[in-house]
Amino acid sequence: MKTKLITAMTMLAASMAAQVLTIPAGTQITVRTIDAIDGKTAKGGARYRASIDDPVAVGSQMAIPRGSNCTLEVVDIEQGKELALRLRDVTVNGKVYSTSTEYANVDAKGTSKSKKAVRRGVGLGAVGAGIGALAGGGSGAAIGAVVGGGVGAISAAGAKGKQINVPSESRLIFALKAPVPMN
Repeated sequence: MKTKLITAMTMLAASMAAQVLTIPAGTQITVRTIDAIDGKTAKGGARYRASIDDPVAVGSQMAIPRGSNCTLEVVDIEQGKELALRLRDVTVNGKVYSTSTEYANVDAKGTSKSKKAVRRGVGLGAVGAGIGALAGGGSGAAIGAVVGGGVGAISAAGAKGKQINVPSESRLIFALKAPVPMN
């Protein structure tokens, strides 16, 4: 009788272990910040509250419901330029699950010099090409585009940058680097 009981318990335990829901590496997790993150005061290791914005399912099973609490952590900050965040953990049904995620890099809002340089360069390059085409035909258009693009890059490089801020209610997406067993 004891042998049958032990065998039944072993089979039940094996069945339960096989049913552990695991979120695979590479799964994207979208969060919405609760706390605002101020680039002036943020330091490496600082933690901020967020919640799951899009539910995470594995197959047909719900792994992390929308609204579950989670914690973000500042990994690195380059003052005035970039802020690297990671999803530290997620709380589901009162249990905290640690995560290993790729970093979400946040650039200074509206101050990406490379993006401004591209926009200004394209805009000024088009203006330069138009003027060059009027003045000297095809070769003048090419020279005008290069000169206009250069002026755009220089003017963007001289633009004053702003501080990085991640306002409350911002959506961030993290990709899991390692699977997360939800046991």
